[in-house]
Amino acid sequence: MRDFLDPDGRRWQAAPLYASYGQMLLVFSAMEGGAILHQPMAADTLAQAEDELAQLDDGALRTLLQQAQPWDYDAKKF
Repeated sequence: MRDFLDPDGRRWQAAPLYASYGQMLLVFSAMEGGAILHQPMAADTLAQAEDELAQLDDGALRTLLQQAQPWDYDAKKF
C-alpha cells in the first residue's frame, strides 16, 4: 500500500487487489471523502502487483489515478 497526494493536495492510498478471474487491480481510496477508484494492473499475481506498485513514483500514481474508473459496487445486486 502506498500513500500519495493528488495535484489538489488530497491524500490517497493505492493498493493492489486480486479480483475475479485472476485480474489484478490497483485500488485508489481517498483518505477523506470516501471515493474509491480502480485501474487494471499488468501483473498476474499479488506479488507481481506489489512489485509493480513499488516501482511507481508519485507522478505515475497521479497519472493512473486520473485514468482510474469509479468503483461501481451496487450492494443491491447481491
